[in-house]
Amino acid sequence: MMRFQTGTAHWPAVFSLFMGVTSLIAAEFIPVSLLTPIARDLAITEGMAGQTVTAVGVFAVLTSLFLSPLTRGMDRRPILLAFSLLLVISNLLVALATDYAVLLAGRGILGICVGGFWSLASAVTLQLVPAKDVPRALSVVYAGVSVATILALPLASSLGQLIGWRNVFFLGGALGAAAFVWQLLALPSLPERGGSGFGGLSALLRRSWVLAGIGGTVCSYGGYHVFFTYLRPFLEHDLTLSAGALSSTLLAFGVANCAGTFLAGAFLGKHFRRTMYAIPLVLAAVAVLLLPDTGTFGGVVLAVLWGFVFGFIPVGWSTWIARALADKAEPAGGLSVAAIQFSIGLAAAAGGVTFDRLGIGGIFVIAASFLVLAFLLVKTSFSLYAADTGQRL
Repeated sequence: MMRFQTGTAHWPAVFSLFMGVTSLIAAEFIPVSLLTPIARDLAITEGMAGQTVTAVGVFAVLTSLFLSPLTRGMDRRPILLAFSLLLVISNLLVALATDYAVLLAGRGILGICVGGFWSLASAVTLQLVPAKDVPRALSVVYAGVSVATILALPLASSLGQLIGWRNVFFLGGALGAAAFVWQLLALPSLPERGGSGFGGLSALLRRSWVLAGIGGTVCSYGGYHVFFTYLRPFLEHDLTLSAGALSSTLLAFGVANCAGTFLAGAFLGKHFRRTMYAIPLVLAAVAVLLLPDTGTFGGVVLAVLWGFVFGFIPVGWSTWIARALADKAEPAGGLSVAAIQFSIGLAAAAGGVTFDRLGIGGIFVIAASFLVLAFLLVKTSFSLYAADTGQRL
């Protein structure tokens, strides 16, 4: 095992984190593209199948909040490796599930992996490279989210038609195993950073602008995921896309998401506040435009636009942490992941009930409501930060 050396760039280790994030986020959202066959095979509703995303969110929230304080003084390397191994077990459980309970158990284990691994990823990245390389290293790790979107949507959907949804999860387990081996070989010893106890977390929660920002994070991700979780049923049932058109649309969605992620850096670097204000408002406008019957072409274009704008959200909120909370990277990362996973679980739970009762129109109304609230909380957070620090983000 390599040992950590200050000032040394561990790029293989950074890319092993990228691989870990890719496999984790792909596993989290694979059910989005496979809701219909999973529900049919296990004799449950699509709304119930969507609650498997809720299960991930619940366990991810708990893990991300308590992992850092409960593992003070421990080397982060074996902790990351343990989460990667649990990812493989989770995928195998889901692939072999014979009933809804086993499916939820497998997804719950995945929630522990997502909450733990993702909450440590940013802070660990700061240890793997010198300060001058941090922005580049973080962009590599965050790129895993965009790549995972492609894996979890068009690729998983196409493979599900060819080999069945269970085999897609077996492949997800193989991807997780590859990430585990890469991390085993590449990760150096990673001593715990300071400020990771409950005191550091408590200090963050006492700042009103941090709470408003976390609220903005919850509503931004929640508004997006309310629709994202039920994207396939919308494309398949409401737009009546054929299997080929469905896969092509999901691919376009994933590529648009990647494009948004790459373009976000330039916009946020030059116009951070204005871009953060615009993101939830543009997404809310898309949700409202989807309410009336836009036709197949219009619906597809708006859905792809939705994916493109989402690319700005993870980059935007990670930049917020880097600018405002860089001195408390690990507790801030855990709090951020908890907020994100809570929002995903909340969106899936609210969306599941809404979709089963009101259909896709209700989904668009909830999404727009979340996003308007996100805009108000972003403005509040930025104003409170300026009043507290005398500086503008």
